[in-house]
Amino acid sequence: MDYRGNTREGGPLSAAKGLPLMSIGLIAVNAAVFVVGLLAPSAGKAMGEAGCFSVLYLMYGGEYYRLITAAFLHADAVHLFNNMLLLYFCGEIVEKTLGKPRALILYLLSAVCGNLLSAAYELSTQNYYTSIGASGAVFGLTGAMLFLVLVKKGAAAHISMRRALLAVALSVYAGFTNPGVNNAAHVGGLLSGFLLAFFLGIIPRLPRRKRGFR
Repeated sequence: MDYRGNTREGGPLSAAKGLPLMSIGLIAVNAAVFVVGLLAPSAGKAMGEAGCFSVLYLMYGGEYYRLITAAFLHADAVHLFNNMLLLYFCGEIVEKTLGKPRALILYLLSAVCGNLLSAAYELSTQNYYTSIGASGAVFGLTGAMLFLVLVKKGAAAHISMRRALLAVALSVYAGFTNPGVNNAAHVGGLLSGFLLAFFLGIIPRLPRRKRGFR
């Protein structure tokens, strides 16, 4: 007799499978880091100093890990909330279309690419600054969502192309109209996410093995 556990429609395993767990997990990590900084200000300050990004850290310290760590730090609750809201909205679409592993890869690579464009901007303008925030990674998900909606014609998440374009336009507009925002990271993340969605989308998925109990 083949028993496959509680995987019938409506069961807890089936319900969990439909959740955007990658997006929820990333939100939880970002929120946890922020809460630690609130509860222990000295630790928060240390994390900010050790994890923030600037091209100077790459040039003189070789601290390439900052390309990732800066994406998990936020200046205040509003900064965190805005990024996490966009992460959930766009991340859910990307995750359900590309799958959790690819969505996570896209998120992290977009963070790296966003910070690399920020580094290039610092060098080109000779205006050096430190930055933190998940915006580059989140804008990567936004760019990926736009690509998927354009290709799937809305079938990727049952949303219209107009809605997807509006979300992108409002995100970009908000960045360019707020002082102190690292728009180079936004643009880098947006463009890289769009391109990564293409490359990750054409890689064939490995067939899933069915699990069961005998």
